[in-house]
Amino acid sequence: MKPIIGISSVWSAETWSSDENKVGCIYIGKQYVDAILYSGGTPFILPMINERELLIPLIEDIMMVIDGLLLSGGGSLEGIPSQTTRPTLTEQQPKRYEFEKELLLHARMKGMPILGICRGCQMIAEVFGGKMDYSHFLQGHRQKESGDHPTHNVRITDNTKAKLLLQADNMLVNSFHVQSIESVPEGFIASAISDDGVIEIIESTLDPFVVGVQFHPEEMLLSSEQAKRIIDLFVESARDFKKTRS
Repeated sequence: MKPIIGISSVWSAETWSSDENKVGCIYIGKQYVDAILYSGGTPFILPMINERELLIPLIEDIMMVIDGLLLSGGGSLEGIPSQTTRPTLTEQQPKRYEFEKELLLHARMKGMPILGICRGCQMIAEVFGGKMDYSHFLQGHRQKESGDHPTHNVRITDNTKAKLLLQADNMLVNSFHVQSIESVPEGFIASAISDDGVIEIIESTLDPFVVGVQFHPEEMLLSSEQAKRIIDLFVESARDFKKTRS
């Protein structure tokens, strides 16, 4: 059987300023779904909820179903760049933060493979004890080109899983973020860094597969063999994890 990959979702009431009734909808970019399908997994969109008393029971049920956790990116509030400092991940989307934090804690406790993309990478860093840089808006990392077009280089650190996984010294990536990781959590390393010093990949040295990428590999599957390899090996790790449960 194919591994089931849980994909975290976004709540429109936290991201669309025009959504005044606060009911909204739960959504996710189709490219996340397609990437998991193309890599041999079964995508399972995880429904974010608001009610704290229902949160933990729901996540415990989810953990019984999924074999890998993909924390998605995106969903930043429009118009925020006019401020001098960046709101924190919690301030940007408080309900989503709470939901994804519990997903991360539960999944890692079970030894489940985790892949964080863009915001998801930042969630991994912050939830497990790293530090984000909210002091300014990052320049030069929010491209105008489409996501399948890589725009800058990252240098892959020697003696890391990323180096073994990507089998290269460098990788060309896309870029859609305005905040960055300042320091990684204990038990993690920065395994790829951009030419201007931004942390682009983090990985756990304590877990089989807990990886965060600051870029969007799901948008580069047709233009980058390395991007496809990231998704492929995440799904393969989830397949191995699934075997341990049967």
